Amino acid sequence: MTRLRQKFAFAIVLAALSGHSFAQFGGGGMGGGRRGHSGDAPAASRSTEQASSPEMRANQIRDKLYDLRLRLLITPEQAALWDGFYNKVWDLAVKNSLAHAPAADDLTAVQALQQRVAEAQERAGRLQEIGDAAARLYAALTPDQRRVADQYLPPALP
Repeated sequence: MTRLRQKFAFAIVLAALSGHSFAQFGGGGMGGGRRGHSGDAPAASRSTEQASSPEMRANQIRDKLYDLRLRLLITPEQAALWDGFYNKVWDLAVKNSLAHAPAADDLTAVQALQQRVAEAQERAGRLQEIGDAAARLYAALTPDQRRVADQYLPPALP
């Protein structure tokens, strides 16, 4: 279990430190409908994802989560844990898309920096919630599902 927590902690730290916002997506519940993109995007298309519109990034992340749910073969008993995890990811995505508003012109440099620090702290808290929800879900997975999660969950996170 320690190795699992290290993997999730590493994924959370990477997500927190990323300079790009991949956390803008729509959908709900199971992860929305299929949009025609595979969860196994080649490296060349990842740069295209970064330059795409927020709606396109949203569809790509939603598709990755949808693919992950299908790959995991989530059972009815696991559905509530999946939905809890998905909703935490969605909450972060909504907050991230709203947090990128430009700072007011009348802020001092220190106030602008403090605003960014507060946003980062809020994001870190939400990432912790995602990590906790992911750990609860992971604990309920079978060994085969865990192998799938180990491979496909980290790239699906915002």
